[in-house]
Amino acid sequence: MLLFLFIAIGVLTEAVSMITVMLGTKNNHWLGYVYTLLGFSVLAAIFYYSFDKPLLKRAIISGVVGLCALLYYDAVVIEGITKMNSVSRIAANAMLIVLAITYFYKVANNTKVVYLDRDPIFLLSCAILIYYAGTSMSYAIFNDALAISYDTARICLAIIMVLNVLFYISHAFILRRMAA
Repeated sequence: MLLFLFIAIGVLTEAVSMITVMLGTKNNHWLGYVYTLLGFSVLAAIFYYSFDKPLLKRAIISGVVGLCALLYYDAVVIEGITKMNSVSRIAANAMLIVLAITYFYKVANNTKVVYLDRDPIFLLSCAILIYYAGTSMSYAIFNDALAISYDTARICLAIIMVLNVLFYISHAFILRRMAA
C-alpha cells in the first residue's frame, strides 16, 4: 500500500510540475523540496515496518525529522527555492541507500529467506540502491552544470529521467511480485 502511495506522490508531483510549466511560471524547483520530503517519508515508512529492532525504527524517525530540518535550512539559507535542492536531495538519497544496505544485512542474517526474488522489500532495496546512487551525482552537479550551459544541465536531467523510468518499471515488477 505504501508503494502505491509513493507512486501516486511521484505522479502527482509530475502533474503539478507540468501544470506550473503550462501556467508559465519561471521555475518549479520548489516542487523538488516537497517531493523529496514526501517521497523519502514514504520509503522510510516502508523500511520502518520491515525492521524489527526499535533502534532502527528510532533511527528512521530521526532521519525523517532531520531531513525536514535540512530541507527547511536548504530552502531558506543554502540554495533557496529557485535552485535544484541538491543538498537535501543528496542527504535523502544517502539515507535511503543506508536503509537499503541495512535491509540487505538483515536478509543476509536471516536464514529463513530462501528466494530473494519473492521478497518485495529486497527488490525495492535493489531498485533504491541503483536509482538513488545513480541520480545522486546528477543532482549534485545540476546547479553548477546549469551555470555552465543548458546543454550540460540537460545531460544531468537525461540521466535522471532514464533512471526514473527504470525505477518506476521496477515498481511495477515489485507490485506484481507482491500480488503473486
